[in-house]
Amino acid sequence: MAKSEMRMSASTALALAVVVGAAAFAAGRATVGPSSTASADRDPSVAAAPALHSAEGNRAPGPLPPGHAGDLPPGHPPADMPPGHPPVSGSAGAADPAAGAAIAELTWKAPPRWEKVPNTSSMRLATYRVPRAEGDGEDAELSVTQAGGSIDANVERWMGQFGEEGRRTAKRTTRKVGSLDVTVVEVEGTFSGGMGPKAGAEKGWALLGAIVATPGMPHFFKLTGPVKSVKAAKAEFDQLVGSVATAAPAH
Repeated sequence: MAKSEMRMSASTALALAVVVGAAAFAAGRATVGPSSTASADRDPSVAAAPALHSAEGNRAPGPLPPGHAGDLPPGHPPADMPPGHPPVSGSAGAADPAAGAAIAELTWKAPPRWEKVPNTSSMRLATYRVPRAEGDGEDAELSVTQAGGSIDANVERWMGQFGEEGRRTAKRTTRKVGSLDVTVVEVEGTFSGGMGPKAGAEKGWALLGAIVATPGMPHFFKLTGPVKSVKAAKAEFDQLVGSVATAAPAH
């Protein structure tokens, strides 16, 4: 009886060992499977590289490819230059400057009663408040800028700020100031080219502008405001335009 029990115990132990060994083998195959092998073969530098995320949880964008819409188009004015900084010339739509021509600086004399005020845009070189005429509800304003684009294109843009009415009534003349060619534009009607607080349609407004063809890039003198105020300032505007002169860039 004792020998029989010992043989049964040995058989039972052998069976249990076989079962346990099979289970261990199966577990080992599950651990070292195809996915584990792929991870081992993967470039560790790639495997360790975390995904880039912004604070909001969206994927952070990479560098924009050349020509992407995020780049400013040729001829576009500077997006964020400090006040008084000379604009950067674009390659397209410029007033056909000579290759390598320096961008000229300009001087002028403003009328004594015009008040120079802070620029409302980094693209402006100067801004003046022009006192209103009697009966008008607000002052006129003169802005001075320098930017690319042909003279014809900019005249068309100014007229377009008054719609079809402005195109029909606009006047364009030319004059010579020293060696500089100047194009003068006069438009009246409903003005829709304002920015900031003056954005929107302004009825009964006028524009008196001068485009000075300075080397490299033209200068723009743009007087806008109620018709009476602009007309009352015309003589002073003409004097200012008559005082313009090129100056050597400061070094």
